[in-house]
Amino acid sequence: MSRLPPRAITQIIILSKDWNQSFNTLSALEFDEESSKSKDAGRHNANIENDAFLKYIDCYISRRQEHNLSIDSMSMLVLSKRGNKLNRLVPQWIDVASRLNLRDLTLGRIVYYPDKRWYEHKCPDLIFDTISILHVSHLSMLGVKIRLPCLEELVLHEVGESNDVLNELMLSCPMLRCMELIQCTLSKDLVICGPNLETFEASGVLHSKSFSISILATNLISFNFTSMFTVAFKDEQLLTLQVHGARNLRELTLDLCAVGIKTIREVVSRLHLLETLRFKGSQSAKCIRITHKNLKHLALTGFDSLKRVKTQTPNLVSFQYDGPNIPIIGLRDSTRLANVRLELDFEVRTKRRSYLKVAKFLRYFGRCDSLTLVCNEIEVSKFFSNWLFVLSTCMLM
Repeated sequence: MSRLPPRAITQIIILSKDWNQSFNTLSALEFDEESSKSKDAGRHNANIENDAFLKYIDCYISRRQEHNLSIDSMSMLVLSKRGNKLNRLVPQWIDVASRLNLRDLTLGRIVYYPDKRWYEHKCPDLIFDTISILHVSHLSMLGVKIRLPCLEELVLHEVGESNDVLNELMLSCPMLRCMELIQCTLSKDLVICGPNLETFEASGVLHSKSFSISILATNLISFNFTSMFTVAFKDEQLLTLQVHGARNLRELTLDLCAVGIKTIREVVSRLHLLETLRFKGSQSAKCIRITHKNLKHLALTGFDSLKRVKTQTPNLVSFQYDGPNIPIIGLRDSTRLANVRLELDFEVRTKRRSYLKVAKFLRYFGRCDSLTLVCNEIEVSKFFSNWLFVLSTCMLM
């Protein structure tokens, strides 16, 4: 076995020493209390380990401050059982990081513990001039002081009552461009505003039965709202949506379990620049009618009882549908339709009448450039030859 010359060995040793210090110069920091725990440690020893972990964070950030080493992003998933202690430490750590040019901040609470106990923790006050990206998860933000003049992107995940916080954030953060809510709770009227807000997305929202959403953000391009509920409310309990200030909106996603179809028709008619429209269905929705001269993309997902789809969309390019039923399609004037994706529960249809119904349904898309069929029943593969007959019949009609 050949040996390296002495000079080469010296060079390798010097390189190893350089790498030994590289961790201290990383601009992206991630502190996760859960990953630091020993799986075999008992409860008492685990608490000792966690206290040591907090001391490690404190010493590490202090060392970064001492050597004036910049911090670009920091993720802190350490807000656990020692709430009072962390309420004092976390703001100090964020303050030091902001002085070191912190741009991206993630704050979260570890939710599940071996003892199955839940603890409420409050997010620290957010008064920083450098932060442009903020993610907050499983923390209470009621009464939190907020001043983030450079904030551009905000993600809130299960932060509880969010209305007051959202309104304050949109008013006090003029640079905000993107806002995302994940499984948050809304109970009051919500006003979406902001001179630079372009994207607003709320998914899995837990909301009261009746409140209004007003869009006053003139530069908003995309608005998405889906509910945690799977059953639609009564008409008088559905949300109301006002889009008077959304003249530049081009992408809209709405949940029919939360917003009524009549409201949606009025909304769509006001959005003259709308290009993409997505509906998440409800069990009660049976008929969809869409009229829009500029609409290019239409998606209907999660419809259990849909029987008829009527559209007057001359510029429609793509269409997507998934549901157990085979609805009657009336794509009027949609001569530019090129891409279609259908996800249907065909079950195992062996009767000739059923195949003819499928063929009639597929005939609407016979001139498309691309037709994608997704069948939910694996057993249909046994009848593959029959499906080829259906498709060929569809193309000949």
